[in-house]
Amino acid sequence: MPGIALLVPWFYVFSRLGLVGDYTPLVLSHMFVSLPLIVYIMIAFFDQLPLELEEQGLVDGLTPIGSFARIAVPLSAPGMATGAILAIVFSWNNFMFSLVLASNSTRTLPVSLFNFIAYASVDWGGLMAASFVVTAPIMVLALLTQRYIVAGFTAGAMKG
Repeated sequence: MPGIALLVPWFYVFSRLGLVGDYTPLVLSHMFVSLPLIVYIMIAFFDQLPLELEEQGLVDGLTPIGSFARIAVPLSAPGMATGAILAIVFSWNNFMFSLVLASNSTRTLPVSLFNFIAYASVDWGGLMAASFVVTAPIMVLALLTQRYIVAGFTAGAMKG
């Protein structure tokens, strides 16, 4: 289900709770949209881990939670990095939730870019400068973490 299909019900619920214009609906809406993708990526990583590693942790005296925390979580760090990077990129670029659920004091950068467009004119110089400032950090992040993204996408591609 696309996230935009949930926008009207979320606006209704958050407006009845008096939260429209606060950071809470923005955080929750971004979380509800990004969480399924992160879970899907992490399932592929945890399926890839050999079960014998966790069993060896149990033999060495760890509890099941300790075996998960000390063995499985460190081995799935590329998956967590991939999920985090994609969630950050999706939240950074999200326009519609912020346009509807935020106020002037809580709006995000894409909505602020929208303010350069008026009814009769467009401030092209300001819009292009602001677009560069908004795009540059996410481009640097993507370039620095590109190998984690590729590893995350190809993790569940092969069964072995």
